[in-house]
Amino acid sequence: MVSTRVLMNVLVLGGCLSLMAVNSPPIVAAEAQGLTPEFKGSTHLSASLSRRIRKDLAQRLNQPLPQVRILEATPEVWPDQCLGLARPFERCRGGAVPGWKVQLATAQQTWGYRSDRTGQQLRPEPLSGTPDMGGGNLTREASRRFLRTVSQQVNRPVPSLQILELQPATWNGCLGIYVPNQACTMIAMAGFRAIVTDAQTTWIYHLTEDGSQVAQNATASGASRRVLTTFQPVEAEPPPWESQVVFQSQISGDLAGSVQTTVLLRDGTLYRDQSRFSTGQQPPQRTLLRRLSAAEVKAFETLLETHRFPNLDRLRYLTDAAFADYPTTHLQQAGMSVEYIDLALSDLPPALRTVATRWEALVGKADQG
Repeated sequence: MVSTRVLMNVLVLGGCLSLMAVNSPPIVAAEAQGLTPEFKGSTHLSASLSRRIRKDLAQRLNQPLPQVRILEATPEVWPDQCLGLARPFERCRGGAVPGWKVQLATAQQTWGYRSDRTGQQLRPEPLSGTPDMGGGNLTREASRRFLRTVSQQVNRPVPSLQILELQPATWNGCLGIYVPNQACTMIAMAGFRAIVTDAQTTWIYHLTEDGSQVAQNATASGASRRVLTTFQPVEAEPPPWESQVVFQSQISGDLAGSVQTTVLLRDGTLYRDQSRFSTGQQPPQRTLLRRLSAAEVKAFETLLETHRFPNLDRLRYLTDAAFADYPTTHLQQAGMSVEYIDLALSDLPPALRTVATRWEALVGKADQG
């Protein structure tokens, strides 16, 4: 039987956990520590090379070595001494280099590495979604610089901090942090969104690739570790949006396959669409809930602005209950979306908790009416 934690990891990785298709069976390390059970029997990738690759990733993320696992390794012939991963303006000596393509996993993310046969040449592959001007990986030096900054800001020692997840991003002069009425320099800098934890709390950070510029996304930070905080996949398309919509919520994921969408329009109309895919119901059944006054609509818009809702975009706050057919909630504004599970409301970041509670009050008032 598959545990809910395994299912959690599969969802978090957004399908990236599927292994590479190759013509011959995967050749993987025999080192028992750090390998998934199905790969312990082979002896082709040496234990020393396996450990070197795992250690490199563990150091970049400041994670204990046992938390880094090898999923798969396949032999490859790389086109040059840079293993086919030349950085901008880097000159690489040509000539075929026999080596390895290795997939690794940490609790919330998969990673790709390339090496020669011995591991003397070793490079992480760029993360999915890396901008053209970016390198797509966090160097050990940049990681140390970044974690020192985080340590100072959250008042935790560096050894207690771990990077749980990284997602490539292109930043403006404000590092993508939304502040009402603040103008940002329109430049393009390659960087990351990062989830950092001390095993009690999670913080969301925005940083440049070299770690020289760092900003905490305070709006999205502060969730308890009882909640699994993850990024939505970079490939995910933003939800479609109509100009007359102020805000909406979508609840889905129950056993019946139903989807409940509650929408607030600019004219104050609050309605709900209910779909049940298990019964093939088409189109959704629409119910008019109430009409808010202009002052009520304005007050809610001000709440979203004050609590900086755009900084919650493309984040998830879930628990194991999401994999036991308990529905999850998406809150959406102007193409931005955040997902959470209401059982964990008290463990969410304060800003998200406030927005969710106020929205539920508006909808609940309509239901009671």
